[in-house]
Amino acid sequence: MLGKLMKYEWKATWKLLLSANLVTVVMTILAWFTVHVVEYSSDFGMVDFMSVIVMFTYVAGMFVVMVGTSIYLIHRFYTSTYGDQGYLLHTLPVDTHHIIIAKVLVSAMWVLINIGVIYLSILLLIAGQEDMLKNMMEGFVNSLEYLGAEKATFFAGIMTVIACLFDIFARVLKVTACISLGQLSSNHKVMLSFVWYFVFYVVQQLFEGLYVLLLFAFHQKRSYEYYFSLFENHWEVMLLSGIIYCVVFYNITWYVMSRKLNLD
Repeated sequence: MLGKLMKYEWKATWKLLLSANLVTVVMTILAWFTVHVVEYSSDFGMVDFMSVIVMFTYVAGMFVVMVGTSIYLIHRFYTSTYGDQGYLLHTLPVDTHHIIIAKVLVSAMWVLINIGVIYLSILLLIAGQEDMLKNMMEGFVNSLEYLGAEKATFFAGIMTVIACLFDIFARVLKVTACISLGQLSSNHKVMLSFVWYFVFYVVQQLFEGLYVLLLFAFHQKRSYEYYFSLFENHWEVMLLSGIIYCVVFYNITWYVMSRKLNLD
């Protein structure tokens, strides 16, 4: 049943989101062409002006696609789970866990596809510039070393990817939890969802701040800034916090959906 739910969710989202990512592909081709035209053109006045317009449109287009994908996925979860479509969804003989997992996995997949298309787009633009590509690869290796490993090992790279995946799942589940808690109100459900998102953000910051204070109290070998960077720059802490947030937000979503469902 989980596979069928994921297949249905994919069919409901792929047309619009695939079209949005194709916009990025088209803009990448135009930007790549513009870069090479500027490089070999002698008429720099008009060509430079057009290249600025194309590159600005390219950057703005990627931003719109990223934000638009997030907004659409949030709207999709809200309408299909707690909106008019929710009446049909919750009458199906399926487990609540399967509903949540299917929607979270498909949403996370689209986020990953979006990120992958954008990174490939950037790589294509700089592929002809050896110095920039070399610096980018060196920066990637340095990032792995900064993510908690003495050396940029294969294990550190794999664990970093896994930690980032859990971070994406946690962010998606945070949204589902906020939307679910917002449905507990008979009025102003959307506004209450935003309030819950702000509450979770504050709680997370307090949790991270408490963790940093405890580390600093026991060790006092580094600055506050170093310990604060652990949440973003070390895969061990990223993985642990991601798992904790996933469990908390998942259970909130499941509890509201299964025990406190309100479709009025």
